[in-house]
Amino acid sequence: MKTIKSKILTLIAIAILFSAGIAKADNNEPATVSSLGVQIQKELVDVFKSPLWLNFQDKNLKGDVDIIIKVEKNGKVELNSVSGENHVLNTMVEHKIKSLNLWTDTKFAGKSFKYKVVSK
Repeated sequence: MKTIKSKILTLIAIAILFSAGIAKADNNEPATVSSLGVQIQKELVDVFKSPLWLNFQDKNLKGDVDIIIKVEKNGKVELNSVSGENHVLNTMVEHKIKSLNLWTDTKFAGKSFKYKVVSK
């Protein structure tokens, strides 16, 4: 009975150490504002590569869209504004970005990032 308990405790200890290693490896917080900007850009590229949510009001999704993303006081990365001439493209871009659930360190609160999306 003691050997079973010791084996179970050993397995639990290994599981705790393994999960702590995984948690430490997942910590990829940016160190600077510029590295946060690059990380957000990578997230945007990934979300725009995924299949589109389309609400066909018009088939024309061509144009340029300027995006401003801001870090809130609590660390939530929020879409601040979307502007461009193609309103259907603006709506699509807005929905894609709002589908992301991005958070960062609160030390970046108040920082803004501007990006341009070019749809051909």
